[in-house]
Amino acid sequence: MLSNIRKTGWKYSFAILFNRVVPQWLFRMRRYVIYELDPSEVDASQQVGNEIDLQRCESEEDIQAVEALTYFKRIYSTGPCLAYRATVEDKLFGGMWAATEAFDENELGVRLQLTEKQAWLFAALVSKQARGQGVYGQLLPFVIIDQRQRGHDQILVSVNPDNLRSNRIHLRWAKRTVGYVTAVRLLRIGFCHVSGDIEKSSAVSWVTPANPILLKVKPPQSTR
Repeated sequence: MLSNIRKTGWKYSFAILFNRVVPQWLFRMRRYVIYELDPSEVDASQQVGNEIDLQRCESEEDIQAVEALTYFKRIYSTGPCLAYRATVEDKLFGGMWAATEAFDENELGVRLQLTEKQAWLFAALVSKQARGQGVYGQLLPFVIIDQRQRGHDQILVSVNPDNLRSNRIHLRWAKRTVGYVTAVRLLRIGFCHVSGDIEKSSAVSWVTPANPILLKVKPPQSTR
């Protein structure tokens, strides 16, 4: 346990404990940094492991297995999303999702609105028995390349800035830091602060499924 706290950071570990103790209906807060990932930094050799099988899920059975592993269900998402999996000898060890069009943070009352060129990577999880074995280090670049091949030039991911381990691995493939988001929900009132290349529809909102605070990531400016 202490080893895991050292790897992720005590602030992140405290936030996880806090969310387990405080009821979701009462209070939720999330602070995260958004990175734009760079497909050109992905080495093709990193996508293939000796034992790890990486796939975009096609069958309903595989998608449901990733739902169970990552604690995310498609009904939570406003826009379409794809599931990815990492298996060893047909045993599921890792999963991840990619959203297009939109992605909802339901418990915070925030919705990320995406353009047709943007993809949002989220809900990544590696099973406890497979952590530290390089599973995510192969799954993430596989998803980045697959989304790029599907026409998404701007691939985005959010990370808790206090999660040291997660920041290290995502910075490995980060093209730039897009900005920061702090979202808070107290009872039915939502608050949101953004910085960098992120726009918001409002700072305060009465949280309902039909009335989220809308966030947009500005496309990178073209250079001549």
